[in-house]
Amino acid sequence: MPTIQFMARVSGDLRIILRSGLPAIAHPNFLSACPTRVFSVDTAVLIDLAWERNTLKHDWKIVAVGCLFTSTALADTVTLLNGDRLSGTLVRLETKTLWLKTTYAGTLKLPWAQVDQIETDAPVRVRLADGTELDGQLQADRARQVRIRIGSLAETAPLALDRIDAINPPQQGDRTVLSGRASLGGNLARGNTDAQTLHLDGELVARNASQRVTLDGELNEAAQDGVDTASNWRLGMKYDHFASERTYFYANTRFDHDGQAGLNLRSTLGVGAGRQLFERDDLKLSLEGGLSLVNEDYARAADTRFPSARVGARYEQAFWQGRLTLFHNSDLLLSLESLEDYLYQSRTGFRVPMGNGFSLGTQVNFDYDAVPAAGKGSTDTALLFKLDYTI
Repeated sequence: MPTIQFMARVSGDLRIILRSGLPAIAHPNFLSACPTRVFSVDTAVLIDLAWERNTLKHDWKIVAVGCLFTSTALADTVTLLNGDRLSGTLVRLETKTLWLKTTYAGTLKLPWAQVDQIETDAPVRVRLADGTELDGQLQADRARQVRIRIGSLAETAPLALDRIDAINPPQQGDRTVLSGRASLGGNLARGNTDAQTLHLDGELVARNASQRVTLDGELNEAAQDGVDTASNWRLGMKYDHFASERTYFYANTRFDHDGQAGLNLRSTLGVGAGRQLFERDDLKLSLEGGLSLVNEDYARAADTRFPSARVGARYEQAFWQGRLTLFHNSDLLLSLESLEDYLYQSRTGFRVPMGNGFSLGTQVNFDYDAVPAAGKGSTDTALLFKLDYTI
């Protein structure tokens, strides 16, 4: 029994390769029953169908099976920089890794930096690096560029793949997401030198689409030969309300104690506005400013109270697919009564993940009080080695 072989290519053209002297034209019912553009695979896909000359019912089987083939051949395609072309279903892009579900190799995890072109047969949600989200079909353009087709009438200009932060990101909605971190550091020495240090710090963040609450704290204790060399702690709470996806208003309060600096308690209460420039798994950056009221209670010096302008920054970024994380948090309080009176605190360091939520970290604490208590220094620095646990 002679056969007909169908071949489909990415161009969407359907060709019939003849065997055993069959007619050179397919039955018109076949061509009219199939959509114009139905193939998105790169390599040829072959189907052999039985044909009995002048038998209409077998001719109809060719139409049915052929159209079934064209509908199931739809797939998303990914072309890598080395020229490999993969087909499947695009699941998501997150933390610079593209997930592609295939029928021949399961779910593939592809480094985003190795992707040259990408196309989808159905709309996906795309989040750009600036936070903009679009729903549309991805269409390959030039190398490392893509267009997003929105509906049937509009499409974007070519976008560099590096501008895409996520594809099909989870929809947060009103769901509250909790995240946190706890750190422990210290040492113990016995013998000719009798010394011990202890460092604890932690942070807990509750976040939903329009609100964010942050609690943080820090404790440092140190002694040598029975004499306290460090005894300080700080505790803070901050509430952010997002007026838009990136802009928020905040209210915060903080309490600080430093025995070696003669500071019984410093309390601050402030309000202001901020901009969440980036909020991704691999990069978080926010800048904010506002007004704060500062009250300082000293052990052996006159208490002070003054209004201040506040500037704050928070930065955290993962490198090399999460193998190293850098971070920097800082606050500047500038007295509105005297420009020579200001307070600056920063926490800068890095973390190296060990697995199961644990990481090793190094951190530098830098505190500067331009007008300290009488007989006390302005600068306090500390180098810390820590074990972190992240939830």
